[in-house]
Amino acid sequence: MSHPHQKTINNLAQQIMAKLRERDAEVDEKFIKFMVHLLVRDMRLGLLKADLADPSKCKVHVFLTSIVASYFNPNDTTMANLRMSWIMKNGHGIQLSHVQETYEQQFQQELKLLIDDILRYPETCSKLQLDQLFAKMQVFIVASYHLGCPKNHVLLKLTAQALNSVIGRSDLQNYVLKKKYHRQEYLQRLAATVAGIVIYNNDGPDGDRENVRFVISDLEMAQRNTSAAFDKILERLKGFSGNCQTAIAEQLELDNAATMLHYRVPLEQLQRINQFTVTFIMLRRCLMALKESYEHTAYLVGVEKDRYDCVVAKINDTLAMRTAIDSELIFPHFVYLSKVWSTLNHYFNHIVELNKLREQLEMQVPQTMVQLADEIMAEIQVMSERRKVPHQRSYEERFSALNEFHTDANFCSLTEADIKEFCGLTLAVTNGLLLPAKVLRNLCHNLDIKFGFQDQTYARIGELWFEKFISALRQAIFNSANLCLLLNLDEKLIAKEMQSPVVEPPKKLDFQGQTEMVIENDLSPANWINVTWNAWDYHRETIHLAEIRKCQTRDAQTKISYGQRNAQSQAYNTRQNM
Repeated sequence: MSHPHQKTINNLAQQIMAKLRERDAEVDEKFIKFMVHLLVRDMRLGLLKADLADPSKCKVHVFLTSIVASYFNPNDTTMANLRMSWIMKNGHGIQLSHVQETYEQQFQQELKLLIDDILRYPETCSKLQLDQLFAKMQVFIVASYHLGCPKNHVLLKLTAQALNSVIGRSDLQNYVLKKKYHRQEYLQRLAATVAGIVIYNNDGPDGDRENVRFVISDLEMAQRNTSAAFDKILERLKGFSGNCQTAIAEQLELDNAATMLHYRVPLEQLQRINQFTVTFIMLRRCLMALKESYEHTAYLVGVEKDRYDCVVAKINDTLAMRTAIDSELIFPHFVYLSKVWSTLNHYFNHIVELNKLREQLEMQVPQTMVQLADEIMAEIQVMSERRKVPHQRSYEERFSALNEFHTDANFCSLTEADIKEFCGLTLAVTNGLLLPAKVLRNLCHNLDIKFGFQDQTYARIGELWFEKFISALRQAIFNSANLCLLLNLDEKLIAKEMQSPVVEPPKKLDFQGQTEMVIENDLSPANWINVTWNAWDYHRETIHLAEIRKCQTRDAQTKISYGQRNAQSQAYNTRQNM
């Protein structure tokens, strides 16, 4: 049984997709449903005040119009947060194993035609066919290990020289005499050996960098550019979010002694700045996740470069002061060198995918959004100067402001959210405004949740007003789509609120005519055979068990007959002597 609101949400998603298709927009059905699931619960944009089982047409029209308008607005912060969250959920490029598997599978599909072409040559090949086979092997080796462009004639010539040193004309004739599956296996080993030779011959400063690719230099350049890009954007975002939080903090004053909140500008106006704070911090967190993945790959690159240098040094030692070397002694080093080269290529591809994800995330926060945030902060500053006497509200009044809203999300879900970066009391009192925290405190000893506060007095209020504080904090977070996305609680919120309604079991009747054992213990399928409603059946079963009890062997019988059958020489007394 699905959730009773599921039908309404699906209908809203279908209507939004129809409106977007009318404007020739690209529509991702899964993203639209994800967006509707979150926005329908938002306290400012959603339908919380309406009954989702049967919402009014006017409220649905306003809801759909606002979503369609924000979908095409590049400066809409909520839509930017939704897109960034969706990119991170579906951006499998952040995982090194997924990138390696995807690139390898795609590359094998592209090489399949060339491999089949190499394996189709008959056993009776002419000289011309052997020459064609030799040329195709060169292309296969260059393409398999990304040594450069397969159309580069200089690179093909270097590959041909290395291939000639491994397999000669007679060996090539013997190659076509092998079985097909043996040919493919030998082709893979041959490609690894020849690629290792080409890589080794062009290693060092004297290598042909114009024609043969050197993946280590490519990696070094990619690492420099990627590190600089991450550091630059993270530093900018830290400044943007800091400016927004400073502008909000200037308009608020929390008097913890009197438990009063003072503010010069209406809180809804401060929410206009707060939405930019959420977007900047969310982009920074997404980029930090990408940077952690990049740093892990950068560490693996360093380890693999050490292996590369070790293999090259081993080959140099093997070739030193020798004119003729057995192939079984040197070829395994070339094979291992080509494997290290392939691993470095995979790391390079992963860095490329991380940069693609970084660019997609940065596109969600254009420069016009930053300019709009500056304009709103200036506007708020002018509004605050006009107000001589600030507004004031008690903490209890602010805590109860969200009582009309409802959420099924569990407080325990906050254990997986990183909320200690923000002041929990400010967030609860202002219903969603984010200010930085300086003190950490574990208010709930049953759960490992650390709350952030601006100082110890804020933490003390959280302890004294724990139940009201937690209730207001939970309502403020789970009734805001932006905060759910920022704290990565969106999936848990959707899963929790889309659970099927709990059906209560039927009540049991208890009266003297029923047997408790039958109702409570014997209703499982395996015990149905023992269930009866006739009391005389139990009397007959009792008499039967009593008869069995009478047939039980007694202790005297056992002692008299013990050992007679197991004796080595048995002697049976006559009947008269017994």
